[in-house]
Amino acid sequence: MKSTNWLTKVLDNRELRQEKQWELCNKYNTTVLSLTINIPGAKKDSSDAKYIYEVALKEIENFGLKVYEKSSTCKDTGYEALWALHVDAKKLKSLTCKVEESNILGRFMDIDVIDENRQILSREIPRKCYICETNAKLCARAQKHSIEELLSFISKTVDDYKLSL
Repeated sequence: MKSTNWLTKVLDNRELRQEKQWELCNKYNTTVLSLTINIPGAKKDSSDAKYIYEVALKEIENFGLKVYEKSSTCKDTGYEALWALHVDAKKLKSLTCKVEESNILGRFMDIDVIDENRQILSREIPRKCYICETNAKLCARAQKHSIEELLSFISKTVDDYKLSL
């Protein structure tokens, strides 16, 4: 029962986030960036998730783009941010994919780009699993790795990132 309530919250929040994305698209007739953090399990506000989120926000700030509006929240469903930006959606998707691929914490960032027509731009290459490098969606559906194993991998990666600074 508890997991059903949690799943319902996640799905409800996804719908609410989509409504907010579309509102920003309509309000500014522009590209919207939507950031969430890929953390498995029910606890979405861990110190690792917060750290990854803060790194992601800095990476986005470093794009140096004109911002019409931005919001940032942490709910029990996780950290999330929405940005209405003055930029071509394809250019922004290219920038966000570079962050997701070049920063070792990028694989834990889910940065969606929505164009002014409310269409989500998809990545060309599917994400790989954190642990085994196979297609992440297929791996998750098959539940090849325990939540504990995934969280341990995330924690070690965050620690490695901090040590590299």
